[in-house]
Amino acid sequence: MVAPLASLKRGVLRPRDAASLYVQPRAEFLRLEETGVLLKVAHGYYAVVPEASRGSGWRPDMEAIALGIGQADYGKEAVALMHISAARIHGAIPRAIALAVLAVPKQRPILETKFGRIFFVKRNVAELKRIRIATELGPGWVTNLEQTTLDLAKRENLVSGFSGVVQEAAITLLSRTDKEKLRAFAKKKHMSSSLEKVETWVASARSA
Repeated sequence: MVAPLASLKRGVLRPRDAASLYVQPRAEFLRLEETGVLLKVAHGYYAVVPEASRGSGWRPDMEAIALGIGQADYGKEAVALMHISAARIHGAIPRAIALAVLAVPKQRPILETKFGRIFFVKRNVAELKRIRIATELGPGWVTNLEQTTLDLAKRENLVSGFSGVVQEAAITLLSRTDKEKLRAFAKKKHMSSSLEKVETWVASARSA
């Protein structure tokens, strides 16, 4: 990474983040994009290209992009990958998809990036059960197995056209969780109906 940018310690940057580093940060970002140091991922957002990947056509995955954009806007501790994106991180959705779901502290419309859509869900991240992960653009939070399983059921139709993917992912995650722990967590979070929904999906899948 270019030395001045390294001081910002983030994988996704906005020109205004570098106002203290450059007299004309927007012009400098355009130059750094042309030289392959930065990759524009959405209007006003640039991913820092790993030095070893410059000139290779590198592109980060949607989960890393979403997390990086959220951290740029709200800080590293205020956002977390959730729902379909968390299921992807946990290996319950094997194929890459051109969308991501991110928990953020305020309501926000869908953001179109060069590589897919980001869906934002207003959540208090501190209240979510989550774990730390590493991405191509730096570390961050993702909801854990239990939280993800219940979130998928509660918001089955969050992303239009993906209800089948959501159901399959929830069934896969349920098979990996401690059932007693999940049941206690669902009760504590007033999400028992979401757990019941996943169990219904499991029963339907077995009888199909």
